[in-house]
Amino acid sequence: MEEKSRKGRKRGTKKRSLLGFFVKFFLSIAAILTVLSVVGFVFFIQPELSRLRGIAYEKLAGSNLKDLTKRSDTVVLDYEGKTLGTINAGHFVYVTIDQISPNLQRAYIAQEDRKFLSHNGVDYKATLRAFVQLVKNKGKITQGGSTITQQVVKNTYLTAERTYTRKIVEIILAQELEKRYSKADIMEIYCNTNFYGNNCYGVEAASQFYFDKAAKDLSIEEAATLAGISNAPTRYDPLRHPDRAVKKRNQVLKSMETVGYLSEEEYEKAISTEFTISKNTQKSTDEDYLSAYALYAATIRMMEVNQFPFTYHFKDQTEKENYQEQYEESYAYYNRELRAGGYTIYTSLNPEIQAQAQEILDQSLSKFQEVQENGKFSMQGAAVIIDNKSGYVVATIGGRGTEDKYNRAYLSFRQPGSAIKPLLDYAPALDLGVFRAASLIDDHKWEDGPSNSGGNYHGEVTLREATNRSLNTVAWQVLEAVGIKNGLEYLEKMQFLGISLRDYDAMAVSIGGFTNGLRIVDMAKGYSTLANGGVYDGKTCILKIESEKNGVVADENSLQSTQVYSEDTAFIMTDILKGTINTEYGTGRGLQLKNKMPAAGKTGTSNGSKDTWFCGYTKYYSMAVWVGHDMPVEMPGIYGATYAGKIWKNVMDTIHEGLPAEDWVQPDTVEKVTDEQSGIMDYVSLSAKKKGEESQKKKEEKDNKQTVMRDLERYENLKIASIEDIFTARALFSEIRELLNEISDEKFKAEYQEKLFAKQKEFLKIEEDRKDEIEEYLKKQEEESSRNESMEESKVKESEDKTSRNIKREAFLSSLTALQSLEYQDGDTEALIADAIERLKDLNGTEDFASLSHQLEKAINRVRKLPTRSSDSGSSGGGSPFYNGPGEGNFPGEADSENGPGVSP
Repeated sequence: MEEKSRKGRKRGTKKRSLLGFFVKFFLSIAAILTVLSVVGFVFFIQPELSRLRGIAYEKLAGSNLKDLTKRSDTVVLDYEGKTLGTINAGHFVYVTIDQISPNLQRAYIAQEDRKFLSHNGVDYKATLRAFVQLVKNKGKITQGGSTITQQVVKNTYLTAERTYTRKIVEIILAQELEKRYSKADIMEIYCNTNFYGNNCYGVEAASQFYFDKAAKDLSIEEAATLAGISNAPTRYDPLRHPDRAVKKRNQVLKSMETVGYLSEEEYEKAISTEFTISKNTQKSTDEDYLSAYALYAATIRMMEVNQFPFTYHFKDQTEKENYQEQYEESYAYYNRELRAGGYTIYTSLNPEIQAQAQEILDQSLSKFQEVQENGKFSMQGAAVIIDNKSGYVVATIGGRGTEDKYNRAYLSFRQPGSAIKPLLDYAPALDLGVFRAASLIDDHKWEDGPSNSGGNYHGEVTLREATNRSLNTVAWQVLEAVGIKNGLEYLEKMQFLGISLRDYDAMAVSIGGFTNGLRIVDMAKGYSTLANGGVYDGKTCILKIESEKNGVVADENSLQSTQVYSEDTAFIMTDILKGTINTEYGTGRGLQLKNKMPAAGKTGTSNGSKDTWFCGYTKYYSMAVWVGHDMPVEMPGIYGATYAGKIWKNVMDTIHEGLPAEDWVQPDTVEKVTDEQSGIMDYVSLSAKKKGEESQKKKEEKDNKQTVMRDLERYENLKIASIEDIFTARALFSEIRELLNEISDEKFKAEYQEKLFAKQKEFLKIEEDRKDEIEEYLKKQEEESSRNESMEESKVKESEDKTSRNIKREAFLSSLTALQSLEYQDGDTEALIADAIERLKDLNGTEDFASLSHQLEKAINRVRKLPTRSSDSGSSGGGSPFYNGPGEGNFPGEADSENGPGVSP
């Protein structure tokens, strides 16, 4: 027992020692991690936190929060710094807390921040939940966890973008605000700084607009509606999405019941109340084409500097819809921020050029006086002008006259017709080395393909000529060779809006048939890219945006340019597009600019002439012009050059007055060479040529790989049921091995060679087992081949003999016909007879020899009875011509003089 006890104590001691070891080990690890955490905090986190605290206090210092809600009008300045216009919707009215319905205050607390009355500005549990969601979503911020106080900070001091640093600054500021202001003050500021959609800033404007009443008089369900709208003004807009607005209202009402602000009866009554909106329209800012575009461009610029992830290509419709929702929310936020006041927007817009272009467009379309039901002209036009030297937009003509506030230059999506061909089809084809300017393409009509305007087709034409003639069939073939996706990627790089997912499978885009259409401003930027050596810079009209509270919030520094097309491609495409205007068959002939100013451009006409375009440029300016109806209708007899082209020419002539002619400089990597295919000399890009060769090699490699994979699968699945199958396997093996030898991808080659030879081993074993059958099969094949060869030779000889007989028969019949047509004898008569007899001998042995002999005999007897030229009677002789009998065909040689008797008439 004692021994057992000692052993037990030893085991217990060992266990305690082991446990002690692990405890010490983990404590040591914990101590090390603690030290590392402290070091990390001291050296990394604390400095960043100190920096963010500095930002927070700097924003807070010396500012009165209520003053931040009362801003001066936002001002738009032109390129000279002169005022273009002011932007203030006129809706904002600041109301104190006693003028805000308690129903709304309770709705916000219940829905947005249930601990509002007790926390110190931050709800740490909500923040923790947001952090958990952050981890779950792999770093993507999807949930804010913000209190009402934090949202006040966001509305007044910060942006709406979800970033880590903004969140930390927001938390610091929220706690500081709670020290300086009462809960009532914070709720008052919150209600006054929220945006409720439809240009309603603050609760008073929203109450008047949606319910035609003051904010203090809001009912429970009305208050819940406004609380829901401000959560996401675009998504829950009651005018555009009433069903969503009702659903959100009821959600807010449920929250109010949950926290005890509503009884069950009050809740049931509120959700059953009919949803009504008054839409009490109030006066808004009087914006013209320039100020409206400036505000739009400034909103986009604010989104850019706050890192909104602009996207132009989507993998599916769901991704696009999600993006669109985020875009609308962000756009609404920054647009209302600018409209709320306190900003100066510096632009490149030139009111003088705007006025000149507007006047020319109005005069050009003045004869079209038909008016729509809304009072606007039915026939419309719009244009955008870009300064190519700076890359900035200088004018946007949104329609006819100045009373119409709808700016078609950037709001309207229209079918571009052939105007898209240079950007989507031809420039990418040149850039990728798929075609050259002198490449020949067959212009022809084919089933299920496009037709050319006027139904004319020209056979093989160069890419240059096809562009100038605007041949649809060629553009279609070119994009087909380039690839729709590859072509559209060029438009994506130039930030074209409106491209649909369906467009990636629609060849109609090659000739301007888009699902939604394209914008005039994007077309202008596209052509400006060609004018600037293929460089797209992303500029709009915004030079700088200045805020009263934050100083400069956007300038040129963060703008990036993109080399969309190579410089070579831009030069060659420009040279080709000069021909639209200069060549006799160019669709824009007659639109040459004054003073021999070099210019390039392209017409565009959609189906039925519903949309007509001219897009063109010089070294100085690019301009896109559209003419059509707001509600598309056919315009017979109107084309791109008819009105749009003339507007373009007249405006460009005007704005180029006094400017010296300037042409594009030929890059060093562009040469004029004779095309091997067409034999025509034209510009060629050496870099594109190399790219094209590499592209062709890649395509061949890709095709070879696909063929190998397809044929190997067939080879591996082949069942040997007959001797013929063995030889099919041999043929497939040889074809696959030959293709593999041409593939440069060593990894692919090794992988598929291994599969090929592994399967061949199986077939070789089968061949070994059936060796005798194979030899017998080959012997029979050889004999059959020999017989076939002999038969083929016999057929060839028979065919040759038949051809020879036919030739001889034709020769005899020619002589026979000559004898039959004689009307008298002369010195050549006997020679003709002799010739016919000789030719008949060549037909001896044929089936119709006897018949032909009889015909000849009759002809000779007739001829010898004919008079000579000098006598009406007499004959050179008589009797049968068959001297040796009719079976042998031998004719007697009759003596006669060379000239024959009776040569004189």
